[in-house]
Amino acid sequence: MAARLCASDYLLDERPKVSIDMQPSRALVTAAFLLAGVSNVMAASSVDLAVTGIITPSACTPTLSNNGVVDYGKISIQEFPDQGYMVLPQAIVQLEVNCNAPMLMAVKITDNRVGTAIPQYSGDPGFSRFGLGMASGDVKIGWYQLKMANATADGVPGSSIEAVRPAGPWLDAYNAVWQQGWLRTIKDASSADVTPLPMTTFAVQVLIDTSLGLKKDLPVTEEILIDGSATMEVIYI
Repeated sequence: MAARLCASDYLLDERPKVSIDMQPSRALVTAAFLLAGVSNVMAASSVDLAVTGIITPSACTPTLSNNGVVDYGKISIQEFPDQGYMVLPQAIVQLEVNCNAPMLMAVKITDNRVGTAIPQYSGDPGFSRFGLGMASGDVKIGWYQLKMANATADGVPGSSIEAVRPAGPWLDAYNAVWQQGWLRTIKDASSADVTPLPMTTFAVQVLIDTSLGLKKDLPVTEEILIDGSATMEVIYI
């Protein structure tokens, strides 16, 4: 970023010659230019770090119905179809977030069994499927997916929106699958843009669609523990 100034070492023949007494002054001026360049280079080699944030007196607490447990009980391998995946009945849990004041907040979902879901296709990054753990022989047991329905803000029905980070951009979620690492909240209907709504209470049904792997791929001579786990975390925005 520093600008470098250079003086010519030569004078044109038609100009008066510089006397010997003037040479030290010229040397000092040239040195001053060079030192100015060095100073600018040093200034450009540093950068500031700022650590900022807001400590808020408000807080939100999430809860799940049935303590967040979906138990399918024992499933006989004989119930599995000979072809295709074993699709289990849809389960529903109620998610509620209660705050002690109106807050801009969202709920983030994280898969605690990441990498264990059966992918939808080869090369699928698997963000829309949550894992159920592994059977012996490193066999993936299956997967489950999450959706939202009947969302309300302070008891008033609203539309779900989602984003990959608190700062947005926010998108209408519609009936889309809730992906790993994404945030969900309710849209501010009074805004022309897709933006979150400040609220004291957020309530929504979480729909859980679970499928188990192919009968031929599972170790059918042993009991297999279905071990799905995910964390729902309140994020202040």
